[in-house]
Amino acid sequence: MLKHKKKDTEHGIKMNYCSPRWSGEITDCSMPMTFDQYDHCSFNCLYCFSWFQKALKALNPLFPNEYGKNYQQNPVRSVNPSSMKKLFDLGYGQQGQKGQFYEYIKQKIAMQWGGLCDPFDGYERQYGIGLEILKDLKRHHYPICFSTKSTWWTKDDRYMRLFAGEDQWNTKFSIINLDPDLAAEIEKGVPSPEDRLKAMKRLHKINPEGGVTLRLRPFIIGMSDKDYIDLIKQAHEAGASAVSTEFFCLEDRAHRGTISRYEAMSEALGFDIRQYYKINSPGMCGYLRLNYKLKEPYIVKMRDLSHKLGMRFYVSDAHWKDQCDGGSCCGLPERFNYSRAQYTELLQLAKNRPDGRVYWHDMGPHIEQYKNFRYIYAEGFNTVGSRKRTMRWNDTMYDYLLSIWNKPNDAKSPYKYFSGLLWPVDHDEDGNVVYEYRPYKK
Repeated sequence: MLKHKKKDTEHGIKMNYCSPRWSGEITDCSMPMTFDQYDHCSFNCLYCFSWFQKALKALNPLFPNEYGKNYQQNPVRSVNPSSMKKLFDLGYGQQGQKGQFYEYIKQKIAMQWGGLCDPFDGYERQYGIGLEILKDLKRHHYPICFSTKSTWWTKDDRYMRLFAGEDQWNTKFSIINLDPDLAAEIEKGVPSPEDRLKAMKRLHKINPEGGVTLRLRPFIIGMSDKDYIDLIKQAHEAGASAVSTEFFCLEDRAHRGTISRYEAMSEALGFDIRQYYKINSPGMCGYLRLNYKLKEPYIVKMRDLSHKLGMRFYVSDAHWKDQCDGGSCCGLPERFNYSRAQYTELLQLAKNRPDGRVYWHDMGPHIEQYKNFRYIYAEGFNTVGSRKRTMRWNDTMYDYLLSIWNKPNDAKSPYKYFSGLLWPVDHDEDGNVVYEYRPYKK
């Protein structure tokens, strides 16, 4: 694992944050190596899934930290750019040992930049750690997909010179509505939707090769449904070649540190959002996902409009992923070297086969890299719980992924994850489950 032991303060910030990490959605992610240069985000979006993930630990005495404070009170930290350089030079590791990201980077599989924090937020503007790392990744011509709400960097020549003509750098601009007043209430500290569309246009002008995507995520009922049609049209005019959408999921394992956020969202939206999700997420508890029938009319309209405008359309939501125009739900075009060893890619294969079937071996060569490190040491991956760790003590990450594949009733299996789009129907010659594509009934 990549360790940041040196507490360098050269930039006026402690540089001991550990990133990249493996995405918690590794079974269904086209860019499972995800990166953030800071451990905090300067924006304060009320719906932020990263904030809720960390807040579940922040006020929990079982998760102490070195500062004796909760997450929100901790000082911001960054990665060490020197360690990142060593990582992408494929030279890190003690005594010449290869780390768990070695094969991923060697194969130049696309990296997600902006998994838990915005890569171009106020902290980046203050410290510039990302700029230093970008210069090195430009040298490697490494494929990256950025996810941002920020705008200032598209007017900064230092960043624009790096992005100009870089066909391996794709950028998603997160915009979920057009009403600036409502956006300001929900996405606190974020530039207005209009400013983000202008930033999209500036970036597209200097980097049409890499491409820009409208990240209409999270799609929030009471907010996004008011003007999403016009939003897609305006994004197209600003240069977006793709749309990626996902409906807001509500973390209902709430406590005194999180309830206030839902109260503020409810006031802005005009209805009780927790109650709405409890009613419209039947059979679910904890992490609430709206039922697929409720989402259908919105998905159909977004898909049809995107295609009419000549844009690619993608669904990052577990529901309706069969409507994606490719195997990367973040919107990367097929020419990008994203990971094919994940469910959305297999769902595309199943859709286009006469028998609609997919097999474990369809994961292809990208799955092999997970044989090189043990599950319990997976960087940033949720392996907590002594029982869980003990049961998988000697398993590689490959073993873990295969075991999920072969347990259709596991919440992360293709069958359960997609709510029935892929059904377990048989076993192959190796005893692994065979899945069959079955579209949702109209």
